[in-house]
Amino acid sequence: MSRSRAALIAGARRAVEVSGTKISMSQVATAAGVAKATLYNHFRTRDAVLAALLDHEVDQLLRHAAGRPLDEALRLTADALSQHSVLLALARREPATIVRLARIDNTAPNWHRVRGTLEQLLSASNRGGADTVLRWLASLLVTPGTEASISADVAVLMAGLPSAQAPVDPFHALLSR
Repeated sequence: MSRSRAALIAGARRAVEVSGTKISMSQVATAAGVAKATLYNHFRTRDAVLAALLDHEVDQLLRHAAGRPLDEALRLTADALSQHSVLLALARREPATIVRLARIDNTAPNWHRVRGTLEQLLSASNRGGADTVLRWLASLLVTPGTEASISADVAVLMAGLPSAQAPVDPFHALLSR
């Protein structure tokens, strides 16, 4: 990522923390310490800025979880979501935005990426249960957890996640009896 684009994303993050998603392009440029022309060279609209910020934040979470043992990745991701300054600011200022972000839509690019990374982590641990873990992570957007509650949740998840065996087809199971 270019230095200008990184500064713009950081500026967008600061602007959203202060003003929510109703930021102006001027606020983003000021927070980034760049001219508005520089901002417009990278992003044409506020929605494009917000989409790039969301993509960046998801990338950060996914990079942080990648290559770690499943329980550690879940704990670190849950902690990051629960302490995320932008999410906490939006929860105070725009709770409806948090609810929209927490809606799992596997056709949305970011939820699709999260699911793919989660399935890789689960597969590496010979586990299934991606939908259960996705719902748990999404719940943390609405109700952040404490370190203790997250550790307890991860222990329950790890104990209850199914092994990644092929699903049994009930029709063929009946025929084979």
